Amino acid sequence: MNLLLIAAAKKLGRDTDIMDSYWKYQQRGQNWFFSPNPNLDQATRKPSSLDSWNSWDRLSVKQKMTLSTLAGFRNDATDVIRNTSHLSKLKDALSTWRNDLYSIFWANEGSGRLWLCNVFIGDAIYLYNGSNFISGNKHYFDPYQIYSGQSFLRKRNSYKEVKAGDIVVFKYGGSPRHVEIITEVQKNFFADDGFCSIGAGRGQDNESLGVVKCDSHNWFLGGRRELEDKGNTYFYI
Repeated sequence: MNLLLIAAAKKLGRDTDIMDSYWKYQQRGQNWFFSPNPNLDQATRKPSSLDSWNSWDRLSVKQKMTLSTLAGFRNDATDVIRNTSHLSKLKDALSTWRNDLYSIFWANEGSGRLWLCNVFIGDAIYLYNGSNFISGNKHYFDPYQIYSGQSFLRKRNSYKEVKAGDIVVFKYGGSPRHVEIITEVQKNFFADDGFCSIGAGRGQDNESLGVVKCDSHNWFLGGRRELEDKGNTYFYI
């Protein structure tokens, strides 16, 4: 039972700065999300200061884009006007950007949602023990890569071995599409045994990100969080 990973995942789920950025990125409201991991591809750190337009000019493009979004301007900062009011808004935005968070620019040119279930797993593992759960391109392993054994996670031989702190890959339409961290294994008297899990990349609404969800069995109607579900595959660190 990996209680420390569970604690890290729950702490991540309570971090509104990160979860809100996940949601806005997922819905394409902005082209970056926050992560505590500075080792990711295109990770952008907070500027040390912003006291004039000259210091603004010295910022990187991605620092400008992050501050512009936080200040309520466009993602690309094209509507930032060099006046006192806009500089004040950018300074306020800088003060809200925490020193321990990095903006990550992975958005593609498409129009569909950008799912971050694997990012939640990677960020939780990073908070847990500092490990970089990343592939060669410095992106977090996605559900297919986890399922196919490309990460350092080890596969459970049977659902009967599953413990809290394990990682579950859900199949949808026959393909591994989603991943979460198991927080509790439930032993049920009448229904099949299930589990509770936490994650992101859920499609309902912002309130569903970073919260624990449990098996939704209703006597004989099973949910996706049943241990014996053949669409689920389990891994552990």
